[in-house]
Amino acid sequence: MGKKYCPKSAGTRAAVNRARRTIMPVAGGFGASVKRVEDPRFLRGQANYVEDLKLPRTLGVAFVRSTYAHARIKSIDVSKALAHPGVFRVLTGEEAKKLCKPIRVEIPPEKFPGKYKACNFYCIAVDKVNFVGDIVAAVVGTNRYVAEDGVELVDVEYEPLTPVLDAEEGAKPGSPIIHEEWGDNLMLNGSLIESGDVDKAFSEADVTVKGRFQMNRHCASPLEARAVVAFHDPVLKQMTVWTSSQMPHMVRTKIAEAIDYPEHTIRVISPDVGGGFGLKCHIFPEELILSLLTREMGRPLRWIEDRRENLYGSYHAKDELCYAELALKKDGTILGLKAKFIGDIGAYTSYPWTPSFEPLQAALACPGPYKITNVRVEAMAVATNKTTSSVFRGVGLPAGQYTMEHIMDLAASRLKMDPVELRRKNIMSSSDFPCKSATGLDYDSASPRESLDMAVKMIDYAKFRKEQAEGLKKGKYLGIGFSSMIEMTTFGFDYWKNIGFKSVSGYDSAHLRVDPNGGVTLTVGTHSHGQGHATVYAQLIADGLGCKVEDVTFVQGDTAMTPYGWGTWGSRSAVAGGGAVINATSKIREKMVRVAANLMEVSPRDIEVKDGKISVKGVPGKSMTLRDVAQAAVYTADVSAEEEPGLEASNYYKAPTPYANATHVAVVEVDPATGFVKIVRYLVVEDCGRMINPMIVEGQIAGGVAQGIGLAMYEHLRYDESGQILTTSLMDYLIPTAADVPPLEFGHIETPCPISVGGIKGMGEGGAVAPPPAIANAICDALSSFGWKTIDTLPMSPEVVHALTTS
Repeated sequence: MGKKYCPKSAGTRAAVNRARRTIMPVAGGFGASVKRVEDPRFLRGQANYVEDLKLPRTLGVAFVRSTYAHARIKSIDVSKALAHPGVFRVLTGEEAKKLCKPIRVEIPPEKFPGKYKACNFYCIAVDKVNFVGDIVAAVVGTNRYVAEDGVELVDVEYEPLTPVLDAEEGAKPGSPIIHEEWGDNLMLNGSLIESGDVDKAFSEADVTVKGRFQMNRHCASPLEARAVVAFHDPVLKQMTVWTSSQMPHMVRTKIAEAIDYPEHTIRVISPDVGGGFGLKCHIFPEELILSLLTREMGRPLRWIEDRRENLYGSYHAKDELCYAELALKKDGTILGLKAKFIGDIGAYTSYPWTPSFEPLQAALACPGPYKITNVRVEAMAVATNKTTSSVFRGVGLPAGQYTMEHIMDLAASRLKMDPVELRRKNIMSSSDFPCKSATGLDYDSASPRESLDMAVKMIDYAKFRKEQAEGLKKGKYLGIGFSSMIEMTTFGFDYWKNIGFKSVSGYDSAHLRVDPNGGVTLTVGTHSHGQGHATVYAQLIADGLGCKVEDVTFVQGDTAMTPYGWGTWGSRSAVAGGGAVINATSKIREKMVRVAANLMEVSPRDIEVKDGKISVKGVPGKSMTLRDVAQAAVYTADVSAEEEPGLEASNYYKAPTPYANATHVAVVEVDPATGFVKIVRYLVVEDCGRMINPMIVEGQIAGGVAQGIGLAMYEHLRYDESGQILTTSLMDYLIPTAADVPPLEFGHIETPCPISVGGIKGMGEGGAVAPPPAIANAICDALSSFGWKTIDTLPMSPEVVHALTTS
């Protein structure tokens, strides 16, 4: 996967070792690079996706989708479709409105007084359509082929309206209004965060730099698009919904609420999921529609999203505009920061986050890992007639990161200062933590300065600068770019409690059961769709119980078999899910020790669990295996009167909100004549607390970097002046391939988190956050002989890059 480097810092290693004493390490346990136990069946083609499900008498569903970005629905004639052989049903918005509540997210007004507005998102459009792809009707046919024929036969008469396609223009008075009840197009209006004396900071500055940065509109593009199969059994009066989701429990709850059906009779199964990246942690109209229709028809219904639907019908992301200004002293000390983020959120709300979460998170994250006390940041969310925008890997952070890290290099160029030295002048060190950021974030621990220094050492910065100068003499344009970040992870229990959100929470769950032969069954509320949970959770259990990783059976994604949980998103599973696993394991371990002590007639204090044995300290021959204890715990004769039989435990862990950090470095070669960019080297130094499995950590970073390169250089969802989306295939919407992602180099620092169980921090999203400014800074550095200019729009296509060489 790439080169690897770990620091030899005695202080860092001592801290790690102190944290590890709380759990006895075993082979394959905490900290080991264990090969993923879930991979063999995927490699052999034995995975089980929604599309693989074949139920008898299944009908296909297809959707009539709006061809207008903004229009009133004057009439819908479904008679021809219903007359077509094999078409069973056509459901329209007026009917669906009576049967299904709209998707809607409320935020307590006291949290954002007069600033946030909710809207109704009906599963099928009623009266008006608000983007190309808005669902106008659902057609049920013998199969998808027949249903698509029926779609072609539904006649819809529209009255076109002027579309809103630019967030900045849409926020102005006089713009066409999408949701009339709002009175304007602002979902989130001017949420302002201010600390210190910003005006004084700017008045005392020796240098100020400003920029306007436009982040492109892109989407998750998982290999497996969305998919739903729903079946209501009319005899048992039970409903099962198979859906490609990151949050099956949330989906079950929202289906029950929306269609007014008892939740305990609904079973949601999210089997193997071929990529989520945030897209699949929502409730979608298609899930509600199929649940409605199967309840009516009593037959299984199936909808598998095609790539065209995925590109214009699934939620988009980013599309943020930022105005930023930085105030500095001559020596590079940052005095103040001003920034305004304007998010193009598309047509509707998204449950559970709301699209306003994106610009708000960008504003909170903007100061990054720097010592800035005077800050004024603003966040706005503006509705437009585009596909709804919501969360995608790193929500909010990429826009904030791009703004801060790119304007840092602009400042360095104006000050004629090395960009690394400017960062060192202002970046926080591990000794600065814990602290509160200027935007109110509670940083528990991090190592930004140490990560930057390690990255500089690994890249051999001084050597590169010599190579760069020599290369320029030969017409070779090399550049280097840095991107230092700090990442909120997990979004813990208190985070959501303080905001007042009732649509999501920050705890998660685990249930462990040891069978009489020593095998362990783990059921969890998180959902793995590539992250390796079956492996890392088994490693945590192996540490606690002394069993082997392969002794653990992992169960997820089925609401009938798992404890209620909040799924996987927001870099949370290692912290929230892992914390629940550790806590449940500790309960079983404590009971295991008591049972063994009773059987060996010693005090529990004299028992130790080591190398798979439960033994009496100092008496190696007096020991038991996990299987021995498990069998003893099951049979009444071996259980003390005070002890419940069995080895079984649950835990609901109210997770905290730890902060991870990283420094990314990109080295590029640019052809100024064509604007072509080759990434020569890419290096990441990551600090995610204690690493459960370093190999999986590196895999997550690598996947994130690939998506970050896509955001930086390739991906962009484009619309024309009428609101028609132009990028509806992978011929038009470019994603990076293996040939576009260079071999990655990794460095690791482990700063144990002081507020989480096991010292763990999240890290699943950071890889996707930092690449755009690292690459942009490297490109600008390579072409600095043409005059240093910012790259104010993404993606960095050859045209954009070539423009840097012109005056």
